[in-house]
Amino acid sequence: MEYNYERFKPSNYEYEKFPGPKAGSTMLDFAMTNLDGGTVNLADYKGKWVVIETGSLTCPMYVKNINPFKKLQASYPDVVFLVVYVREAHPGSRTNPHKSIEDKIALAKQTQADYGDDRETLVDDLAGSMHQAYGSFPNMAYVIDPDGRVVYRCDWAFAHLIEGVLKNRPNLNPAERKQIITAAPWIMIPVCLKGGWDALWDLVIALPGILWGHLKVDVARLFGKSPS
Repeated sequence: MEYNYERFKPSNYEYEKFPGPKAGSTMLDFAMTNLDGGTVNLADYKGKWVVIETGSLTCPMYVKNINPFKKLQASYPDVVFLVVYVREAHPGSRTNPHKSIEDKIALAKQTQADYGDDRETLVDDLAGSMHQAYGSFPNMAYVIDPDGRVVYRCDWAFAHLIEGVLKNRPNLNPAERKQIITAAPWIMIPVCLKGGWDALWDLVIALPGILWGHLKVDVARLFGKSPS
């Protein structure tokens, strides 16, 4: 499966699978690039609590979180809040899939400027090495303790879920799946349009497939079957 896909379709994601480090396991270390072009390793943050969220310019699920995460960041000044910039969720004629790391860094900078996200941003490599190792979802979240242990992860990031984990530190939270709730139309439409009208159309026609993919996971979970 091509990582930096040209157009979005439900088959770009395997909703029933969630590879990567689970709660209680050691985080996987990766070297990434900051917006100044320097190299930063995830291991550099050992000794601190870290919240990692993945996102991109064309990801409505990430954009919906920016203001809630700002409030959360203000409430937990001892926690490092990171955004890892991954592949474009909804590429199209306006925003193409990344062709170079320089292109990816430029779009990460644009994202900060367009959406006013002041969190530290790290850019994954062009092949999505960190993203794929941690689960490949467009807007997933991880909470990592000062020892480099994963305390919590979720396929879809929501600030209130992260807050619950931070309030309950240092206890592990094994709940790692979120029943899909899409971003509001007033977020989804303008964010997808940054990819292009074709990107918005791709999402509209894909929505039934997305919902079906998540429904299968939710039903399996209801009957006690592991979706991973």
